[in-house]
Amino acid sequence: MQSRIRYRVILPQAIIIFFGLLLLAVFIPKFSTGYLMAVSLFAVAIVISRLLDIQLPQGGKLHIDAAVIIASILLFPLPDTLVIIIIGVLVSMLLRRIKPSFSGMIYPLSLRVLTAFSSASLFYLVGGEVGKVEPFYGLLSLLVLCVTYSVIDLGFDQLTISINRGTPYIPAFLSAARFLAPIYMALSSLGILLAIMYKGAGYWSLPLFFMPLLVTRLSFKYFLDIRKVYRRTIEALANAIEVQNPRRRGHGQRVANYAIDIAKELGLHGRELELIGYAALLHDIGMLGIDDDSLDHLLEQMSTRNGEAPHAAVGAEIIEQVDFLKDAADMVRKHHFPIGKVREVDDIPIGARIINVASHFDKLTRSEMPEDKLTAYQAISRIKKEQGITFDPKVVRALINTLRKQGKLMDFVS
Repeated sequence: MQSRIRYRVILPQAIIIFFGLLLLAVFIPKFSTGYLMAVSLFAVAIVISRLLDIQLPQGGKLHIDAAVIIASILLFPLPDTLVIIIIGVLVSMLLRRIKPSFSGMIYPLSLRVLTAFSSASLFYLVGGEVGKVEPFYGLLSLLVLCVTYSVIDLGFDQLTISINRGTPYIPAFLSAARFLAPIYMALSSLGILLAIMYKGAGYWSLPLFFMPLLVTRLSFKYFLDIRKVYRRTIEALANAIEVQNPRRRGHGQRVANYAIDIAKELGLHGRELELIGYAALLHDIGMLGIDDDSLDHLLEQMSTRNGEAPHAAVGAEIIEQVDFLKDAADMVRKHHFPIGKVREVDDIPIGARIINVASHFDKLTRSEMPEDKLTAYQAISRIKKEQGITFDPKVVRALINTLRKQGKLMDFVS
């Protein structure tokens, strides 16, 4: 199993490295020495830009050097652009790595070469000319260059993440594209701006270029920091739920992990995936203040078996008070609703159906009583008996597929 996963990871990387090196072999001998000073300065700009890359919360990096590479494609012949990329990528990686490895350096370099070559080729194909930057008359070629470069760059980055994690590629790409589209537009615009400035101001355009680039980077970094604060606030609320009952400790986080994996398996992405994660973390927030030994808890349990779950309604009312969580409230409200009691399955949000299955699975496999604690296979067998009555069958299948990929479930579960 491990050898098969390793093969699946290494093969795409080997293909990318092969084509990247092939393009280098074809184009580098044509390098024109007439631009030596300019090429060196742009290579230094790539080095500095790559040192400013931002680590993304979902994995991968935001590559700030995209702006410099787009400007290089507009200003220099393709061989010169490839030389700029080679020098910039290799030097930046040598500065970052104490012990650089061959594969660790050649693979990112090959990605950059393939991205630049593909986007530059399309730019030339639609009428773009090297050294001729026309924001109005050449709008189509500029648009093709920026969109192509952004899509390929993001596509390769998400491909690397997907093959390493064994997660579906298309949902990951769509989610990342939706999240990062504005910042890629900003970087592309800065690349065009640098090319225009360079034609007029020459070498002085490079230091001037880094001012708006740094502002763009800082703005995006602050945006990510705010999102991180949101996440930590939600996690703090989830921990508050569990403090009063040590037996529930970690339940919210585990349910959130299961829910996100199931949602990805179902092809969900972007804002919907994010909201499912938040709702899963907070699905029991309505239990705050209810003592496990009280009459209220006993009544709560009896109501939950009927799908009413008063704590879910209370939790939804709490979440509705927070602006960025409002859309998750209905998932919390209906996460105990059995699908057999509604006319249409879609009357219950997909997030609520996912949380219902994920929460039930976690409770079955994490019981404090040894005699009640089930294995993953036993828990799935019990859940399958209630699919179509309590649980959505397609969500149950997604959970099974997720557990199989994680090696937590035997293959003969169907």
